[in-house]
Amino acid sequence: MRISQIRATPVNIGYREPERWSQGSRSGVTAIVVEVETSDGMIGVGESVPAPDPETTMTAIRDAAQLLTGRDPRRIVQNWQDVLAQRGWGAFPHTAHAALAGVEIACWDLLGRSLGVPVHALLGGRVRDTVEFMGFVPYHPDPQRIAAEAERLAGQGFRTLYVKAGFGPQQDLAAAEAVRRGGGPGVQIRIDPNEAWTFDVARRMVFALQEFDLQYVEQPLRGDRLADMAALRRLSPVPIAANQSSWLNHNTFDILAGGAADVVMTDPWQAGGIRAFHAAATMCEIAGVPLVYHSFAPLSIATRAAMQVLAVSSACDYAHQTYHGMLVGDVVADPVRHPGGVQTIGDAPGLGVTLDAERMAQAHEDYRRNGYCSPYGD
Repeated sequence: MRISQIRATPVNIGYREPERWSQGSRSGVTAIVVEVETSDGMIGVGESVPAPDPETTMTAIRDAAQLLTGRDPRRIVQNWQDVLAQRGWGAFPHTAHAALAGVEIACWDLLGRSLGVPVHALLGGRVRDTVEFMGFVPYHPDPQRIAAEAERLAGQGFRTLYVKAGFGPQQDLAAAEAVRRGGGPGVQIRIDPNEAWTFDVARRMVFALQEFDLQYVEQPLRGDRLADMAALRRLSPVPIAANQSSWLNHNTFDILAGGAADVVMTDPWQAGGIRAFHAAATMCEIAGVPLVYHSFAPLSIATRAAMQVLAVSSACDYAHQTYHGMLVGDVVADPVRHPGGVQTIGDAPGLGVTLDAERMAQAHEDYRRNGYCSPYGD
C-alpha cells in the first residue's frame, strides 16, 4: 500500500444561530476535509482545523503530500515525525497539529479499512459501547433565552449542559443561573470563560458560582498561567478544567504534575493526531484525572475520529464536547446524531464514515462563495 495523492477540500457548514463567546461570535464553521488515496484505490478520510487560516492549513497539507506520496500510509508514527521534522512544521506545533491531524487521522482510517476493523480495535479495544455528549446552550444577553434552550435540551435527555462565559461577572452569573434554572437540578453544568478572567475575578467568581453546583469552570485564566491555575484550583470550591492550557501533550503533563486542573480537555487537533490524543488520555488515566474531548473540529469526521479514543480510555467517562446540535448540515452520508446526548460507537472499519459527494459539493461551494468562517469568530 502506497500513498498516491492527498486531497484537501475546504468546506463551510452553517450554525442554526450564532455562537457567541468572550472574544467574538461566528455563524458557522470552516473545516478542511482530507482524503488520502492509495495506489490500489483505497481512500482514508480525515478533518483538519483551518487555524489560523485555510491558506496556512492547505500549505501544510501540500507539504505533507509532497513528502508522503509513495510512502506506506500505515507507518503513521514515522510519517508524522518526518513531516514535522523535514518540513519544519515542528517549530510551529499549534498550527501544525491543527493542520496536519487530518492527514494522520486519514491514515488511521486507511489502516482500519485495510484490516477490516475499527480504529478503536487497533488502540486496544473499546471499554464502552456508547459515548455521551453535552448539550451546547448558546449564550444570549437575555437569560430567558438561555433558560429556554437549557430546558429544551434537558427535555431531550441531555445530562450535561454547557454555556459560554467571559462577558462580565454579572452576565456570567446570570448565564449560569439561567442554565441551572432551565436545566433543572439533575443536570451537570459547565461554563467556559475562554481565558477571559483575571485571577482576582476568577477567585471571586468561583465562590459566587458555587450555588449553581457546576461540574466545572473551563479555562478561566490565560492558558500560559499554569501557576495561577494551580493556585485557583487549590482555593476553588468549583472544579477547574484546562483547555487552552492543555493544548500540547507536554502541557498536559505539566498540568497533571503540577495539580493545575481537575479536568483536562484536549483533542486530536491540539495534541497532534489520534495517537497523541490517545497518549493524553493515557496520561490522564495514570493521574486519575478525567479527560474530556474538546470539539476543535466539529464535523462528523472529527467526532468519529475522537470517539475511537474515547471508546478505549477509562479516563473518558464525562460527557464530551460537540457542536452537532448547532450545525445545519454535514459532509458525510451518516452524520453523527446523539439523541439525548448518547452516540453508539460502532464497529465499522476505520472511522466508520463515508463522504457524501453531494453534501461535500454544496459545502465546498458555500466556502467558495462566502469565504472563511474562523473558529476565532467572524
